[in-house]
Amino acid sequence: MATIIVVGSALFLLLGLLVVVLWGGRSIREPSASRPHPSTGTGGQEFRTDVKLSGLRRFFWWANVVSFSALASALLAAWPGGRLVMRILADTSPASAQGRLTEAQAFVGIPSVGGTMALLFFGGLPAGFLAAILFPLVRRWLPRGRLAGPLFGLLLLVWVGSLMDPLRADNIDFNIVGPGWLSVALYAGLALLHGSVVAAAAGWWSERLPMWGPEAAKFYVPLLAGAILFPPFAVLVVIGTLLLFLWLSVVPVSWLRSARPRRTVPAWVGAGAIVLISAAALPVFISAVVSISSRTG
Repeated sequence: MATIIVVGSALFLLLGLLVVVLWGGRSIREPSASRPHPSTGTGGQEFRTDVKLSGLRRFFWWANVVSFSALASALLAAWPGGRLVMRILADTSPASAQGRLTEAQAFVGIPSVGGTMALLFFGGLPAGFLAAILFPLVRRWLPRGRLAGPLFGLLLLVWVGSLMDPLRADNIDFNIVGPGWLSVALYAGLALLHGSVVAAAAGWWSERLPMWGPEAAKFYVPLLAGAILFPPFAVLVVIGTLLLFLWLSVVPVSWLRSARPRRTVPAWVGAGAIVLISAAALPVFISAVVSISSRTG
């Protein structure tokens, strides 16, 4: 069974690499604006209803892109990659580490079906959805092309990698397996791949995804799958739907009819925010990397 788990993880990870090779460099193609024209002759209530439907359809489009890229990155990068990293570190660790209990209540060097599935639901899926939600928010200030995905993965590692996982300095696993420098190198490489799969999957799916409609229901299976497999995402979608519906219910119709052009955050503001967040997180990240790298397992 252990061999099957390792081989299966390797195949999934290779598929993730193929996704990056084939789809890498694609940018998210946003749906065309579909809100009612302000000059329409419909009454105020009818116009508000049309705007609500348009806004909800656009919201579900974005939620679907997030869910698809989250599932793709979880299944083809974070989950199998995490499983293989653990396998490699188990093989490079001292003999005394074999069979010891990790922080996640797994045994070093003994991959199991239960532990592998736990890694998916408590590691792969949370990492996938976190990355997939953040990527659309920062993509405008990342370089175009294939560099966007790896850079996003690196940013994500610096921002949260030392606070949550995989490079949390107080994780007792780094006192068991090692060497520390190899742990840092493997998880850094996995972060780059994870970001690349998120960007590639989001770009590819956005080019094919129509706006919600009865005839397009089959395209929204990823949204349903993401909500079922990762309930916190379902909660976010429900909350987002309610907030959007409430906002479009209280905004004056005259404001909706004004059809003001959508304002985007200036490039220098977005880029500056990324630099500031990275600068604030970098000391903690460097401290964690130095601490982990100095351990021998």
